[in-house]
Amino acid sequence: MSSLQHRLRRQWLMSLLAITLPLLLLVDLGVRQLTQHYVLNRLDHDAEGLIAAIEVDADGRWQINEQRLGGLFQRVYSGHYYAILSADGQMQVSRSLWDHQPPAFDLIQGEQRSWQQNGALGDQVWLNLARQLKIDGQAFTLWVAEDISGLQATLNRYRLLALLLLAAAVILLLLWQRRQLQQVFAQLRPLQQHLQQLQQGERQDLSDVRTSYPQEIQPLAAELDHLLQRLQQRIQRSRNALGNLAHTMKHPLQQLQLLAEQLSPEQQAEQVQALRQLQQLTERELQRARIVGMPSPGRQTQLDDELPALQHILQQLYPQAELQFAYAPGLVMPHDRDDMLELLGNLLDNACKYGARKDGTGLVQLSVGLSDQKGAEWQLDVRDQGNGIAAQQRDYLLQRGTRLDEHGEQAGSGLGLAMVADIVASYGGRLQLLDNEPHGLHVSVTLPALSDRE
Repeated sequence: MSSLQHRLRRQWLMSLLAITLPLLLLVDLGVRQLTQHYVLNRLDHDAEGLIAAIEVDADGRWQINEQRLGGLFQRVYSGHYYAILSADGQMQVSRSLWDHQPPAFDLIQGEQRSWQQNGALGDQVWLNLARQLKIDGQAFTLWVAEDISGLQATLNRYRLLALLLLAAAVILLLLWQRRQLQQVFAQLRPLQQHLQQLQQGERQDLSDVRTSYPQEIQPLAAELDHLLQRLQQRIQRSRNALGNLAHTMKHPLQQLQLLAEQLSPEQQAEQVQALRQLQQLTERELQRARIVGMPSPGRQTQLDDELPALQHILQQLYPQAELQFAYAPGLVMPHDRDDMLELLGNLLDNACKYGARKDGTGLVQLSVGLSDQKGAEWQLDVRDQGNGIAAQQRDYLLQRGTRLDEHGEQAGSGLGLAMVADIVASYGGRLQLLDNEPHGLHVSVTLPALSDRE
């Protein structure tokens, strides 16, 4: 979709042309009609002068008294011409026509006609006026013409100048409109900056800055702020409910442990094993709630701030694990902070718990970075040195909602991978379970790079 600025400029330009072009055509038509009307008035004046110059003697012969005419009709090809034709076929033409003949015309008694045509002399354009009249009872046909090619050239220059002025005016108006739009859109930059601060966790809402936005944007900012608050409340309620559930289970578990002590030694062993697993799961969920911390939807993942805290918590949970994190200092992932902590927390938790060596220690390696110089994808790799997962079970494990811990043999070996798969799928990424060298599991996560606006 084109930018709003380009759409406004295009619509404004179309509106301007829709108004201006008809006005230009109307002005051009008016100028041409006024010019033609002015020339016809002059021709009519010339015709009256010719009529006054016609003299008829006692014998009925007629002639033109050229002394009563101006010199324009005497100069050859002057651009002013006349011809007078009597009913008996006698014709007299102006000297300016030289040896050219006037155009043919046929008029009835009292008729007057005007028309325009290309002249017989070079590139002249004649505006003609012909009139049928009677003088002293004798019928005459009078024709006068004027070359208007000079007027048309002037009119064409005027048209060209008008178009150039219009083009210059449109360009100047477009530049002025661009400046105005830039000034208007510049008032939206505080909103963009505040949203970036929200994304980076530097502020929690927009309530304290909404009044600084233009009045038209304030309802949008209010809706965004309301949506953020609702989302934060829902996430916080979900995490609080998870933490409360895990915390509430601790007391009943302690009571069950006391009751288990009253059973026979054989029953105690089986009962204590089950209670120990429940207690570990409870502690684990409490730690997960602590790992993510306060909800901040849309916030970017600043690895320098998040990974040390995550590493500290995991080191307390699994003191036997050796954690090695590799990433560039100052690296910031554009993906949602809560999603990335959930993803990395699950993968590292599984690696620490099930990726131990035979001697009980465990080396867990995490690497995060862009997969190439173009920055098209982000690559996250978690490697451990445990027993790994059999190749035939990997596809089954990655199926939505499927976990190996529900099927006995490797109790707990896939816990959380379903959530990891959902997060990766939501970003359109790829999740792969591979062999680690020389042994263990290598979890590869590839996520598409996101622009700042996504």
